[in-house]
Amino acid sequence: MGGGSSQLVFLLIMVALLVFMFSRTNKQRKAQQEMQSNVGPGAEVMTTSGMFGTVVEVDGDVVVLEIAPGLHTRWTRRAVARVVPAVDAPAASAPSAQEQAPGGLNLAKPEETPRDDDAPGGATRAQ
Repeated sequence: MGGGSSQLVFLLIMVALLVFMFSRTNKQRKAQQEMQSNVGPGAEVMTTSGMFGTVVEVDGDVVVLEIAPGLHTRWTRRAVARVVPAVDAPAASAPSAQEQAPGGLNLAKPEETPRDDDAPGGATRAQ
């Protein structure tokens, strides 16, 4: 009988995991639907395809996004993946890339060196 009770415990654990997974999925789906229904003009959003834009108009199931100045596109409300929080301007005291790099590694793009166009293959001549 010991084998039967261990199978019953295993079955109960599997059922509990399934219930947990489905309840979590339902909560996420409800939260997504609530976010999509509350999207209004002026909100910065990202679509499911990764397009960023500002909501200009909402008409039923259609959302009009401004993805560039003067460029409006129409999307279904379900295509809105998330609302993007507003990005504040960087602080004036923000450290430079060199200060942030570990070990003082300079991450700045090197300056262009003058080229001698007469050299074959674009190589530079030693002077």
